[in-house]
Amino acid sequence: DHHNHGLDSRIYCYHADSHGNERQQHQIMKKHAGFSLVELLIVVSIIGLMMTVVLPVSSDMYYRYKASLKAQELMVVISDLRQESFLYSRNHMLSSVSDRMTIDGEIKILSGAVIRIDAPIMFYKNGTTSGGVIKLFLDDYAFAVHIKPPMGDLHLEALSRKT
Repeated sequence: DHHNHGLDSRIYCYHADSHGNERQQHQIMKKHAGFSLVELLIVVSIIGLMMTVVLPVSSDMYYRYKASLKAQELMVVISDLRQESFLYSRNHMLSSVSDRMTIDGEIKILSGAVIRIDAPIMFYKNGTTSGGVIKLFLDDYAFAVHIKPPMGDLHLEALSRKT
């Protein structure tokens, strides 16, 4: 014989003794299974609100990271060219034509990148360089690679976003 006392979630089990008197034998806590609809709606709305703030920031960081990888790829090409000039005792000229980088007049393609070099940059056979600036544009991001004379030290600078 189970008796539920109002809104109380406890269930009391009774047992009759030998004289017919009921006494409480033990108390069992009724467990709630799952969450209410209101609780689920609150959690979903909080997660949705967080995503509207986090996703744009995260995607912007991701695309900026991808653009900086392309800029670093350009720096590796320049470093290799400087090393090759010295090792093989050959002069090389770095310039740009139609927003593409050229090495000794041959186009070097960096996919998705617009490259502008205002004045040709020379790499001499003795390992030195004339120095200069290479501007790199990728999607909404712009970078400048500074080549410092005479030894060709490289410095990457993030420019303001392209408009």
